[in-house]
Amino acid sequence: MKLAIRMPLLLSALIALAVPFRTAHAQDEITGFEPPPPPPEYDQEAVPPSAEPPPRAPDQRVFEQELSPYGRWVDTPEYGRVWIPAGVGPDWQPYADGRWVNTGWGWSFAAPVPWGWAAYHYGRWGWRGGFGWFWVPGYVWGPAWVSWRWMNGYACWSPLGPRGYVYGRGWPGWVVVPYAHFTHPIHRWAVPYAQSRFIVRSARPVRAFPPGHGHGFEGHGRGHFGHGGRR
Repeated sequence: MKLAIRMPLLLSALIALAVPFRTAHAQDEITGFEPPPPPPEYDQEAVPPSAEPPPRAPDQRVFEQELSPYGRWVDTPEYGRVWIPAGVGPDWQPYADGRWVNTGWGWSFAAPVPWGWAAYHYGRWGWRGGFGWFWVPGYVWGPAWVSWRWMNGYACWSPLGPRGYVYGRGWPGWVVVPYAHFTHPIHRWAVPYAQSRFIVRSARPVRAFPPGHGHGFEGHGRGHFGHGGRR
């Protein structure tokens, strides 16, 4: 009788131990996944100044002085003063008007716009209907503040939102390009939204796309993020 009672208890214990093991193993497979690096001929490309950290860290006064000619500053209850770029179209997205450059800090975003040194390497981006894209200043430099995803043949990234930001169902931040053109000018190869939204849904989160070398900036925040220091 005692043996009959103990057997179900023993089986329950074994099942309880097996379930966490399978869950942990599945998580390891996801976090350990990495796509292949881009073609090696781009590894030694010269790094534009806009993709490197400035000699002196900026403060709010510097941001306001340098960015005011290219947009407007707005006071918000959630994030304080935020900056909205001028001269961008209704379909414009952050991290879609430049290219990725392999640097000692990882993949750094180089943009031709005069405000790219700030808005693509400090702070976070948010989006709101009727308001559009807005930039929340931050004070620690990073090669890019983005989340990465990968699907066979496609690279995907999106700007990280500010602390406490809630990503809506129709988040318009994802940029998708064929991976063979990852280091080329993005506007030439960006996949239209009608197709890219389906690619993003099927894509897998990755920590970053492996560069040829790097100082090992690690992403922080929700999920698996790209290169960057702490904000």
